[in-house]
Amino acid sequence: MNRIYVSLCFLLAGLIGWSCSNGGQYNDGYIKYEPVTVSDFDRQILLKNIAEMDKRYDLEGRMITKVIKDWNYHTDAMNGTFHEVRASFYYAVSLLDCGMKEYEQRAFDVIDKTISLQDTDPNSPSCGVWPYYEEEPLATKKSPIDYNWADFNAVSLLDIYMGHKDKLPAALLKKVENALVLAAKSVQKRNCGPGYTNIAIMGTYVTYVTSHLFDMPEMQEYANERLKKFYEYTQEKGGFSEYNSPTYSIVAIDELNRMQRHIVEPEAKRMIDELYVKCWEMIARHYHKKSAQWAGPHSRSYRTLVSTSYYGILKEASEGKVNLGYDPERVDVKTKHHIPENLLSYFLTPDYPRTETDIFEKEEPQIVGTAYLTDNYVLSSVSRSSMWNQRRPLTAYWGELNMAHYLQVRLLHDMYDFSTASVFTRQKENKVLAVINFGTNGGDKHISIDRIRDGKFKAKDLRLRFEFGSCKDLDVSLPVRENVAFTAEASGCKTAIRLLEARFDHLKGYWEKGGDGENSWVDYVIYSGNEKDFDLTQVAQAIYAFALSFGNQSDELSVDGADAVISDNVLNASWGDLSVQAPVKPGKNPANL
Repeated sequence: MNRIYVSLCFLLAGLIGWSCSNGGQYNDGYIKYEPVTVSDFDRQILLKNIAEMDKRYDLEGRMITKVIKDWNYHTDAMNGTFHEVRASFYYAVSLLDCGMKEYEQRAFDVIDKTISLQDTDPNSPSCGVWPYYEEEPLATKKSPIDYNWADFNAVSLLDIYMGHKDKLPAALLKKVENALVLAAKSVQKRNCGPGYTNIAIMGTYVTYVTSHLFDMPEMQEYANERLKKFYEYTQEKGGFSEYNSPTYSIVAIDELNRMQRHIVEPEAKRMIDELYVKCWEMIARHYHKKSAQWAGPHSRSYRTLVSTSYYGILKEASEGKVNLGYDPERVDVKTKHHIPENLLSYFLTPDYPRTETDIFEKEEPQIVGTAYLTDNYVLSSVSRSSMWNQRRPLTAYWGELNMAHYLQVRLLHDMYDFSTASVFTRQKENKVLAVINFGTNGGDKHISIDRIRDGKFKAKDLRLRFEFGSCKDLDVSLPVRENVAFTAEASGCKTAIRLLEARFDHLKGYWEKGGDGENSWVDYVIYSGNEKDFDLTQVAQAIYAFALSFGNQSDELSVDGADAVISDNVLNASWGDLSVQAPVKPGKNPANL
């Protein structure tokens, strides 16, 4: 009798959109959820994660702690121990997901404390948002508020509500409900556009599910339209604005998988499934088998070599076919990925050499990505980008699993990536022609948060760096003159480089090499000395151009024939059928960077 009831209930839910509940299961034809149960294998992953986080748990403070040692965009403090909001919510989810009664009270304590840090002032512009840390409440912090924390933390609270609502004490359940509504309203008010990929997806999920959980018709309409808008935008572009991002492509497939688990309305589900496949297509086409690296160019990345957690995802998503020796290391064991069958060949039997070309931005000025993949290495570039530390506009990878190496081109201001610098490239197979110039209104460490004003900044050091990652030993003889070609060899591959033009008004640069015991580099030093004031609006010429060829150690590499000429305040670089043009005088930063 019970089986007949459940079948009829779900049938009616799909036909007329009403909800039913049986054993905690819920399906109203739009969203579905059920109590979380995990396998013994997944429970062991959770217990391992919990054991690691236990080391950072403050029993009295009822939160996870974090030691800060450096500057961050959204944090006032430079160092110290702080109580971390996002990690605390993750911890609570893991404590509940593992299904062990002895962890429940600690989870309740963490949820109760961490929810209390949300901005609940209806007159505040950040109402519904959480701070990064308890010690930096939004009302008094000086650094910019990260409004993404409404999205990220609401996702964790939705996990708690839908997976464990029957466990929560009544008073705490009400707090979770109120916090979710405030967070979802913040997301809707902010109305993040489809170009901010990971937040566009995450915020859609938060508003879609929350609005159906708590019967909010106006938000339901908003969330449905937001999903449709993001889908159409992505289809028209041919991919995500945060293109080929090792960081945010994983966030995207995680959140799309979360949508697949909870959003069941047929038209919404169709769009979500297609977006999920599109994300895997980008990942697959940029996988380099021998080095086991994610080929560039990358719109956003927090590290140049992939984390081993990526290999665990590939193993699980391929049902063990792509086995690089790493098991899944998931914060959320409920996420289960699947590589579409037609894409497995990119991981198992790739066709090399080949060139992958992507038009990431179709409107002028276009952004075009190129990746040249061979058996032993991959070289990639993007036609236009900033030099922000999250961008990877020109990279190479080689080596093997657990012994991968990289080349990354960087422009550093006081040894930190200078966001106001722009790079323009053209690539054909293993050759790249590149030009770097400067904007007067770009960012310093970040592309938008700390913009330089009126072209003015202070610096002790400016340099163009060719960084050879995970290369302790670099065989290179520096050129005696700035525009003489040279080669650098490391770990079985080599790079030929020739600086075609180097101008920063009267400054005379020079080459030097260095390393830190793990990485090596060759730097063209633009300025190094006492801190001085720079004013880009008063600089007549600030531009650097170079030709780069990459190959195996046995290859004959040449950068002969590359040239650069300045005419009418524009540098014209050429190398065979490659050509790049860029203004030599700093000006307003161009679009699409």
